Amino acid sequence: MSERGVRRRRFDAAHLWVTTATGLVALGISLYNFATLQRTPEVDVHLPHLVRIEPRAPGNSVHVFLQPTISTRIRTEDVEVVTDARLELKPADPGAPTPAFYWNESGTWIYDFDANQVNYNRVADPTPLVVSQDKPQQPTILFHAQDWAIRKGRYTGSLVLQRASSGTPVTKHFCVEVSDAALKAFSQAPERAFFELRNDVPGPGKKPAASDCYAFH
Repeated sequence: MSERGVRRRRFDAAHLWVTTATGLVALGISLYNFATLQRTPEVDVHLPHLVRIEPRAPGNSVHVFLQPTISTRIRTEDVEVVTDARLELKPADPGAPTPAFYWNESGTWIYDFDANQVNYNRVADPTPLVVSQDKPQQPTILFHAQDWAIRKGRYTGSLVLQRASSGTPVTKHFCVEVSDAALKAFSQAPERAFFELRNDVPGPGKKPAASDCYAFH
């Protein structure tokens, strides 16, 4: 066989190998994309740096306003549906009563420039939330606890989101600290007054102090 023929055979073999490898890579990518699209969306939940409470709501009740960010980082064909949201707040003091919160409604905060304050505006009843990569959710949820009053101390909190795709909920933990100063401010405030609790106020030396615990400052 001539040298030209040998080179031609080598070229054809190399071309066939490259074509086959390219096809296998493309097939692998297609299978990966297909498998990814078939996956159940993985829901991420992030809590805000600020939580508002209404310690003297009407009817001897307490309101907690929480605005989590609910999202998924993976694109899938299916969407996730959050069917329910539950707030759990357990006092560290075993003798203190544990409140029974439930999702009462959803709303939004509107800033009143003249009064230099924010006002709450009801928007919707508690309804399922559709979550996808293109449609994250940031609902302002009003949790209601009847016949309960806030006491001084530390509370262990959990935001529990029920998902339609799974019996396993998504749970985000945090804590709340109520000081003597906070309790005094709550008791002296008029009914329906709002208070802000934060977990990112700088501590001594003005260093960032972000944590999982919310406190009144």
